[in-house]
Amino acid sequence: LTIVGLGENIALNLGISKRQVTWLGVGMVAMMSAVVVVTVGMIPFIGLVVPNIVSRIMGDKLRRSLPAVALLGASAVLLCDIIGRSIRYPFEVPVATVFGVVGTVIFLWLLLRAPAEQ
Repeated sequence: LTIVGLGENIALNLGISKRQVTWLGVGMVAMMSAVVVVTVGMIPFIGLVVPNIVSRIMGDKLRRSLPAVALLGASAVLLCDIIGRSIRYPFEVPVATVFGVVGTVIFLWLLLRAPAEQ
C-alpha cells in the first residue's frame, strides 16, 4: 500500500497493479470494520469515521488533529444521542443506530466524492 501511495507510475515500474492492491486494501478494511462492528457494536464505528473526517479537513498531522478528533467524536456521539431521543419522543432510538446511519452516509460521501484539485 505504501508503494501504491507513491503513485501509479512508481507502482507500475515496481510490478504492482495499483487497481488490484487498492481493491484488496479496501476489501480488507471493509472486512475488518465489519468484524469489529459485529462483535463490539456500532460505537467503535466512530473510530473509523471521525478520524477520516478530521484528516480530510486538517491533514494527517496527528499532534495537531488528535484534539479535534476527540472533540468531534464526543460531539458526534452527543448529537446522535440527542437525535435518537428526539426522533420518537417519548421513546428512544439507540445512539449506535443513529450514528450508524449518519456515520455511514458521511463515510460513503467521503469515499465517493471527487478529490479536490489543487
